[in-house]
Amino acid sequence: MDFREQEESQERKAFRQIVREWMEYHKPQISSQPSGNGRLPAETQAEVRKFRVALGKQGWIAPTYPKEIGGGGLPPVPASIIQEEIRRLAVPFMGDNDRWIPAMMLWGTNEQRRKYLLPALRGESITWQLFSEPQSGSDLAEVRTTAVETSDGYLINGQKAYITGRFDPDQYWTLAVTSSDRPQKTNLGIFMIDASIPGVSTEPQRLLNWDHGNEQNVFLENVLVPKNSLVGGLYQGWEIAQTILEGERGGFAFRMSDDGTMESIMEFLKEERERNSAS
Repeated sequence: MDFREQEESQERKAFRQIVREWMEYHKPQISSQPSGNGRLPAETQAEVRKFRVALGKQGWIAPTYPKEIGGGGLPPVPASIIQEEIRRLAVPFMGDNDRWIPAMMLWGTNEQRRKYLLPALRGESITWQLFSEPQSGSDLAEVRTTAVETSDGYLINGQKAYITGRFDPDQYWTLAVTSSDRPQKTNLGIFMIDASIPGVSTEPQRLLNWDHGNEQNVFLENVLVPKNSLVGGLYQGWEIAQTILEGERGGFAFRMSDDGTMESIMEFLKEERERNSAS
């Protein structure tokens, strides 16, 4: 299908019709929109997750990402149509935190990319980002969650707060202190933690108006993770976190503009990595 600008009107109409019919056929069977911003009921989560998987099989969760990692391999125009048609359905917000995905592409091993990227972009898994903590607020250098290396892996202890998510997670993208002796910002690592392993628990964060919203506290108590849960180097957590936060401010994640293509994302992250390595 040719999406060149001079043919955009007819091509867009034809493609939109295809997408709309597909969406109507596969949309979640939900009788009404859940009220509030809290965690979705289990039955609603199940219905929306089924829709996510169907979208993922089409490559439509991340339509501009390469097909080989689960994306759609589409240019910006048809990708924007897909996003518009998803919004038109008025289903509960389906997204999880996707800002970790470009960082995993850059810093993760081949094994980690296979394990985490494909399921995420196929809609089969949901990840929460665990950066903020009750004591540190937005100052990531003040993180107190610790990851201590053992013969079996890393033992992680701490508490994360202000974590938002309407779906139960499958894993946590987690920032932790990996050395008590190194200076701030050079003492952090990032781990991908299975949400179902012993020692992980969550509870709604109680707000002043008694509405829990969708903010959660996550507790990590003697959580033992394997060595291959560490993403990047043992002390590269700050570096990786900064690339994620830069993208968050710029909004590159799945943005449907030329600046949101995989080429520009990877170019930015590679430049950032080279800058940090040189400093």
